[in-house]
Order: sequence, then C-alpha cells, then structure tokens
Amino acid sequence: MKLIFTIWILLFTQLSAADINATLINANKNVYVNLLKTLNKSATKKNEQTLLQVALLERLISSPKPLKQAQSHLSVPKTAKDAQKVLFQWFNLLDKIATLQTKQKSLQSKKATLQDEITNALQTDPLLSTYQLQYVLYQKKISFLKKELTLLNKRREAIEKIVINIPKIVLLKQETLKKQEEKYLQQLIYENKKFKELQIKKERIELLENPRELTRVEKNITAEGVKQQQISQQLIATDFLIFCNELQQKKHTAFTYKQKIMQLEKDNIKSAALDNLLSTMEQKYLGIIYTIGGATEQTVKNSAESIWNLLANPLFHINETPISILKLIWVVFILLFGFIFGALFKRKVLKEKNSDDDAEATEQSSRSARMIISNIGYYIIIIIAFFSSLKVVGINLSSLAVVAGALSVGIGFGLQNIVSNFVSGLILMFERSVKIGDYIQINDDLRGRVTDIRMRSTTIKTNANIDVIIPNQNFIQNNVINWTMTDNIKRFEIPFGVKYGTNPQEVIDVLLKAVKESDFKDIYNSRTHFTRVLMTEMGDSSINFNLFVWIKGREILYPKRTTSRFLILIYDALNEHNIEIPFPQVDLHVRSIEAALPIINTDKIQEQGKN
Repeated sequence: MKLIFTIWILLFTQLSAADINATLINANKNVYVNLLKTLNKSATKKNEQTLLQVALLERLISSPKPLKQAQSHLSVPKTAKDAQKVLFQWFNLLDKIATLQTKQKSLQSKKATLQDEITNALQTDPLLSTYQLQYVLYQKKISFLKKELTLLNKRREAIEKIVINIPKIVLLKQETLKKQEEKYLQQLIYENKKFKELQIKKERIELLENPRELTRVEKNITAEGVKQQQISQQLIATDFLIFCNELQQKKHTAFTYKQKIMQLEKDNIKSAALDNLLSTMEQKYLGIIYTIGGATEQTVKNSAESIWNLLANPLFHINETPISILKLIWVVFILLFGFIFGALFKRKVLKEKNSDDDAEATEQSSRSARMIISNIGYYIIIIIAFFSSLKVVGINLSSLAVVAGALSVGIGFGLQNIVSNFVSGLILMFERSVKIGDYIQINDDLRGRVTDIRMRSTTIKTNANIDVIIPNQNFIQNNVINWTMTDNIKRFEIPFGVKYGTNPQEVIDVLLKAVKESDFKDIYNSRTHFTRVLMTEMGDSSINFNLFVWIKGREILYPKRTTSRFLILIYDALNEHNIEIPFPQVDLHVRSIEAALPIINTDKIQEQGKN
C-alpha cells in the first residue's frame, strides 16, 4: 500500500506542474494497474472525469505487446505465377505501411494539440489529469506504430531483394505475357465502361428518389470499383514481368514498360516506392549510363506527351464543340496554306512572260484569260481553305445556311456596295467586256491600261505609271470607253489651220503625200481604213482642217505622243511648201462717218516750221 500511495502522490505531484508527465509515459503496465485500483477505491462517486480516467487507464493496460520479427520464410519464385505472388505481397506490405503511416500522422497531430492544451492549462484544472493520461495513450500508440513500421519495412526490404532478382532467377515467356496484358487491358476497358454506366444509372435513380434502388446501385458501384482495382493490379503485375523480361534481354523498351506501370499506379505512396524499385532494377541490369540515357529519352517523351495534352485540352466550347489550342493551330495552318497555295497557283498561271512590246490582240486575250483563271482559282482555294478550317474546328457547315439567312438582311442594306462590286466583278470576268491589257477611258482625265480584275475592284495603270483602283460597279453602271476591246486599231484626229487665201486642195495633197512618205510604221491603211484630210470650217483667223489617220499597235495607248508626232509632221510639211499657218488676228472695218474730216496741208506746216 505504501508503494501505491507513493506512486499516486508522485503522479498528482507531476500533474499539478501543468507539464508533460515523463514518469507516467515511461511507466510499465503494473503502474497503470495500481493507479486504476487506487482510482476505483478513492472515488466513491464517479463523475465524468473519473470515468474518462478509468477508461484511459484500461486502454493503457490493454495496449498490445511489442511486436516481434516475423519468422515467415520467403520462398524464391520459380515461375511467372510465383513472381506475381511475391509482387502482390510487396504491394500488400505497401498498403499496410501506408495505412500505419496515415495513423501515425493523425496521432502525432492529436498529440501536438493535446500538448498545447496541457501547457496552457492551469495547475488546478480538473481536466489536467485526463489530458495527461490521454497524452500517454497517444504516445504509447505512436511508439507501437513505429515498431510495427520498422518490422514491416524490414520485411519489405527482404521482399524487394527477391523482386530485384526476378530477372535472374525466373524464365519469362514474352508471348504469354503479352497475351495476358492484352486480356487484362480489354477487361479493364470493359469494367471502366460498366462503372460509368452504373454512375449514370445512379444519377437517374437519384432524380427518382428511390432509396432502396439507390443503395443497391451504390453497392454495385463499390464492387465494380474493387474489381477495377484488382484488374489494374493484375495488369501492373503482368507489365512488371514484361519489364523484367526486357531487362533480361537488356532491351531499351524496358523504359517504356516502366512508364506504363507508373501510369497504372494511382496511389502516390505506392507510386514513389514502385518508381524507386524499378529504377534500382534498371541500374542493376542495364547500367547507370544506359539507364540515365533511357530515363532522359523517357523524360523527353513524357514532356512531349504533356505538351500534346496541353494543346489537346479544350479552351472553350462553340455550340458544345470543344476548341483546343491544337485545333486553333490547325486552323491557322490551313488558312496560311490556303493563302500560300493560292498565291503560288496565281503566280504559276501568270508565269508566262509579258513583255512591254507584246500588244497583239490575241496575246492580250490570252493574258486576260490567264488573269481571270488565276483570280477565280485563287478565290476558290481560299474558300476551300476557309470551310476546311471550319470543319477542323468542328463547326457544322449546315448551320452556316441559317447564319447566311440571318445576314441576308444586313447584306441587303449595309453591305450592298460590297455585294454589288462582287457581282460586277464576276460579270466582268465572264462577259469580258473589259479584259486584262485593254486600254480604257473612264472620263476625260482618267484613262489607262487594265492590269488586274478582282472580285471587288479593277486596277488600271495610267501612262504616268499610276495605279488607279476602281470599284467594279462603275464599269457596269457608267459608260466606259474601251480603246482595244476588239482590236488595237484607232483613228486619230489631228486638227490644224492655214491662212485665208491658201488653196485647200493643195493643203490636202501636201499632207497626204507627207503621211505616205513618212517612216511611221504604225500607220494602218485598208479598204475601209485609210488616211484622210478634211476641211472642217472657215474660222475667224484660219481655214481649219483635220488629219484623220489610223494607227495600229501599242502607240494607240499613248495618244499624246502619237498626236505630237503627226503635229510635227504637219508643221514640217506646211513649212516646206510655204503654206502659212496664221496667227490669230482681228480686222476692223469703218462703214460711215457723219462729218467730213479736215484736210491737213503738210507743205504749209513744213514752211511754218522753217520760219
């Protein structure tokens, strides 16, 4: 009794210090038994705290005894089936270790919280004794878990040694393992599909609020999940044996199967241990350098796969169609390809050299045809690329009809000029009233050669080498003078005048002779087209004539230059034959005078001047 009393006094002396009772932690089971007896005798009426202390002491007394090293013999596998069993033992040990580690972390967290409560409690706090006993219980459990974890880790290490040596001691058949792998893969795919179907069914039953059916489906889902896990473990074991077979043959494909195994294992703790085990085996059988090289290659593959997944993940949805970065890249690529291919097609069609001296009507027509074909082909390629990009994105092309119908009103009002120019461009291309190479005149100040006809506009180049872009509808709605629509022959009219008194026929003969004897090779004469000189009027200062001369070839595209040549010819011819070109003049005629003018005697004025 003296001993019990001394222990009890020691206990409560330590408890009153509001600190962790190290003596109570290090005590053996006999101390806890004596404390329980003393507590039962001293407490005549047990309150809640006393009952808690009694329960804690009973737990401490019934604590499990320290574990001993398991003496079970680990047999060396001889067949692939035995090797799988060893691997499953290793997985089971990992599960146990993970469970104990989780418990240990939870107890350590509770112990830390309880320690804070003890430290912050007053010395007279009635809960202090309960806190101390509960802290001791946590400490005992943590110590027990540490010992158990130590024993399990030792057993795991022993199994790992056997697993590492499997490639040396077990003869594995690659074909058989491949068939098993394929079988488990098919089973896993089937079970995954079944699992998803059960989940969908569960959602329907939840809407119907049928608790009995819901419970049954939830049990099926749980059972299906367990079945999936079992198949997955079988697949991992099969892939592990294939991995061992690759190590036996020192093949680089071992790294691929390592990656497969790591992808199948979802548990983080198991995954870390499995990765360490497989890496150890790689280094042992393939060498460190070879392993590092293979790991680097696998890392590159993993990085590439990660990048691919990033590109393939949807960013947003359009009409329930997922749009990813990869699809956007494809769209940009298709559009760029369309524009580049269209430009190359256009360049190929127009590749034939068009020299400045080439102005024959047939060649102009050929050039115009090539330009039309190139433009139409270019736009067709762009349209195909556009619709192909929409198809890649996943947009239903049939829905564009609805969009087109909705936009028809807007096109009728806001885009009518664009549509008008587009339709006018098509008319110009197919009607060919204006062709590439034609020399056209829009008004008195604008004329030039057509260099391009597009869907919206037409480009003409003036003689001053200025490109003028004209909307196509102007060619349909307004008058356009086409100098070279059917041929490259044009009549030039050069006006000039001579003085009154000149014989008109002489002027005509002189000029016709001068034109005939000139060295101008572009003058054109035929039965219906020939040079003429006509008197047009009797003007205020001169008799006016017009020289009508037909010109064929590119010189018709330069009217000022051509007119200048013939004006010089006219001037030289008239000057050579002494035919005067008059200046503008005005004659004044006095018709009558009412009073006679005085006669001035010049002789008398001279005599007066002498005097």
